[in-house]
Amino acid sequence: MVHALDGGAAVRFVNPSFTADFGYLQSDLPDLPTWSELAYPDHQYRQQVMVRWWSEIAARQRNGQVVPPGEYQIRDKAGRPRDVLIGFALQGDLAIVTFQDLTQTRAAEVALEAERNAHEKLAYALTEYMPAGAYTMVSRPGAEQAEFVFVSEKFLQMLGITREETMTNPMIRFARLHPEDRPGWFKASAEAIATRGRFSREGRILVNGDIRWIRAESLPRDLDDGSVIWESVLVDIHDLKETDARLKAVLDASKAFTWNLDLRTRMVQLDEHWALTNGFGTNGAEMTIAAWFESLHPEDAPAVVAIFNTLRQGSTDKQSAVYRRQDHTGSWNWMQVHAGISARDAAGAPTMLSGVSFNITAEMTARAQAQEEQAELREELQRAHQRDTVAQIAGAVAHDLNNLIAVVGGTAELLELQSVGQPALLEGLRRIRRSVDMARDLTASLGGLGRPELLREMQDLGKLLRDAVDLLGQRRIARHNVRVDLSIPVPPVWANPTEFAQVVVNLAINACDAGPPERPATVKLASLPPDTAPPSRAPDAGGPLPAGVPVALFTIEDTGTGITNDVRARMFRANFTTKGKAGTGLGLLIVSTILQANHAALWVDSRLGQGTTMTVAWPMAASKTADAGRKAGDLGTWLAADPTAELLRGLHVLVVDDLADVGEVLTDMLEAAGAVAVAVSDPKEAAQAISEAPELWSVLVTDLHMEGMDGRALARHASSLEPPLPVVLVTARPDTLDNAPTSEFAAVLSKPVTAARLAHTVHEVYTRSRAKKAP
Repeated sequence: MVHALDGGAAVRFVNPSFTADFGYLQSDLPDLPTWSELAYPDHQYRQQVMVRWWSEIAARQRNGQVVPPGEYQIRDKAGRPRDVLIGFALQGDLAIVTFQDLTQTRAAEVALEAERNAHEKLAYALTEYMPAGAYTMVSRPGAEQAEFVFVSEKFLQMLGITREETMTNPMIRFARLHPEDRPGWFKASAEAIATRGRFSREGRILVNGDIRWIRAESLPRDLDDGSVIWESVLVDIHDLKETDARLKAVLDASKAFTWNLDLRTRMVQLDEHWALTNGFGTNGAEMTIAAWFESLHPEDAPAVVAIFNTLRQGSTDKQSAVYRRQDHTGSWNWMQVHAGISARDAAGAPTMLSGVSFNITAEMTARAQAQEEQAELREELQRAHQRDTVAQIAGAVAHDLNNLIAVVGGTAELLELQSVGQPALLEGLRRIRRSVDMARDLTASLGGLGRPELLREMQDLGKLLRDAVDLLGQRRIARHNVRVDLSIPVPPVWANPTEFAQVVVNLAINACDAGPPERPATVKLASLPPDTAPPSRAPDAGGPLPAGVPVALFTIEDTGTGITNDVRARMFRANFTTKGKAGTGLGLLIVSTILQANHAALWVDSRLGQGTTMTVAWPMAASKTADAGRKAGDLGTWLAADPTAELLRGLHVLVVDDLADVGEVLTDMLEAAGAVAVAVSDPKEAAQAISEAPELWSVLVTDLHMEGMDGRALARHASSLEPPLPVVLVTARPDTLDNAPTSEFAAVLSKPVTAARLAHTVHEVYTRSRAKKAP
């Protein structure tokens, strides 16, 4: 609109936009007073507007002052109220008036304000019970401090304050801060308000005596009136802090550190732990990738570089490696690293690698030492097996030689008695006797060949079992799922590690071989609680257990096909095997020998088609049991004189030996001393004979190792009769008795035995037997 500045204020021009916005034509507006009555129908408001209108024009005419456009409300031609900004410009005697319609703008502002109010209501609803506390504060121009305009219920709960306290005293939030954290929080808050920047801070709050870690995050937003609104969240990070502390403790204890590798800058950022242990400060350290690779061991570098390239190219998301790295002291350390891609660009290409590295030098050193010890144990086990194999073969040879020597020596001794007055014949027989004595000494040395005295001491049963399993080899362990289950606590044992390993490895290998190829047996080794009692029946190998010495029990259990009664009866005998050419027939015999030497025992429980359990009882302390076998044969000072015809007069002696020649020689010796002696080769036949007429026999003389029934079983049968029959053991293998008690025998003699020793032993045993029976 353009109007004159004279008293009539005639309207000279209105442009099309004015007409389009407000509907007035120039013909509707002859002069300014006429238009003002249409535009401002309210007289009072019209008078206020026109005074202001002309005063602004006058100020412009007087000093050229430009007054910013003012906001007015006018009525358009249709009578609708319109909000406008009116500005003035002067050109000669004309006033150029501009009108800017604000109606739509004001409507939008009203709608925006309504939407803002709706959003605030929604914010209340959404944040009332959210895990984090939400709050909104406003910093108004000229105000000394920000004020709350919104707080969630969780925020109030976290700080232990009421909504009224928050709204009336915004500073109350600082009162909950830990005294040590309050100054830093004040400073950071003041800086954020002054710079209108983001506020981010961690600290501790003290509520009802409970200290918890929190984190506050606030983002500022400027308002049109110059105010700043802070939209904020308060998060309880106490559990996270405690987890971080535990993680740091774990990392420190495990000598681990974290790192980030920026593929764009090719720099490696290492954490505080690494920096401190390598002579840097507490803010971590940074180095180039090239410098990091230079610290790698030359033998390990190619593999580590290859892993780095696979991650850098994005062909895999994560990788692990073990390598050696030189530290700042020049020492080589073993490291285990777990790395992965932690950031990618918009195209998906990796930009950041992150990981954690563990210093495993101590573990690798211990592993290498353990491998060396295992290798030594494996070699010692092989040597021990070879020694025991030689010992078993030598023992078998000694047994057979002793039987032959007994025949030769006994016959020569009897012939000497019949060759009185024949010097040449006696000299020949004495040469035979001297050769027999030398042969006896030789076989005695064979009996102990290959089994040296081994050092025994207290051992960790759990470690012994685990070490023995390791000797089976990973392939066998995996194929048969061999595992070790240990009781709590694990009892100790008195043992030599090599001997113990021989027993367990032999039994475990047999357990692994117990199933068919199409269904391999699984194997479990388990220690039993220390208070577990051994089976009440007689053991199948080893034993009996030493009196007064506690024993530890462990089992070797398989899911194989089981053991038949026939195999079970012979499995611990020499040269018996069910493996054909793959077996030596000595493994379980060696087990039995070692068990006897250690005063240990073994029981076999098996069910066909279901599997077998071997239960072993092993002493937990050194046994004080004396060599009962040798003591039983020690009847005092032996007389060197030849037996007289009267020494055994009236005695009936039954001789049992599965070698007929040996039995006949022993019978001849006893008969030369005046006894009535009968030789039997079958121990079962002998058992029947003494059962039918126990009172007929004075003494039973028996061998130890015989087919069908051994000497121990025959002796136990003889002692069960009424009256009990005393038994003298004459054996070519006294070493197999070891230190086990021999209460079944009244005396023990070694083959070859002299006629005098045999006669005096039988006489002594019979005399003691009669003394026990006397009232």
